[in-house]
Amino acid sequence: MPSTIGEYLTICRDFEHEFDRNRRLYGARIQCRRGCSDCCHQLFQITEIEAAWISHGIRLLAPELRARLTEKARTYIEDRRLLVSRGGEPEAWGSLPAPGARLACPALEDGACSIYEYRPLICRKFGIPLYNPDKPGRVFACELNFRNGDAIDDPHLVRIQSAIHGKWRQVQAGYNEAGGYRDPSPITVARAILEDFSHCAEPAAAV
Repeated sequence: MPSTIGEYLTICRDFEHEFDRNRRLYGARIQCRRGCSDCCHQLFQITEIEAAWISHGIRLLAPELRARLTEKARTYIEDRRLLVSRGGEPEAWGSLPAPGARLACPALEDGACSIYEYRPLICRKFGIPLYNPDKPGRVFACELNFRNGDAIDDPHLVRIQSAIHGKWRQVQAGYNEAGGYRDPSPITVARAILEDFSHCAEPAAAV
């Protein structure tokens, strides 16, 4: 499926443009920067398409960094299993991890993402006000930038983010219709580091 990664990267750029729009709208209120890594301690899952892009990027890293990430990913897999066994699978949408549910992403190094170009969608959009058309009636936002109850004065947010979500759903539907591989177990960044998911969407062919 050589077009799948191209479509996915278009959606990544859409979310990055939306993030930049919010930075212009809210200014210094959006405090996301190198060293602020609270959101990098969430437990979240990614899709096969996102995993394919990460696996592609891992192959391009310097051997020393790849070896470090591999070791950290192995540790992460076991630590995540223990956390989930105690508290269940968390809800990562729009909120920082609760006390006792924090686990650093294996790609986090010195307060920054070591696979930044290949990071999944949740990492590209977290921090700004987020609208999920599957959860209407509420806008989610990182509590380091917005307190609960803060008014979000943005008449374009719902329209823009609903359109991006719609495009992402279409890509996923196309992937399913084409017989794309679906893994029976939760996929994480750690698994995308340790395993090769590039067969899911042929990322190298789309670059």
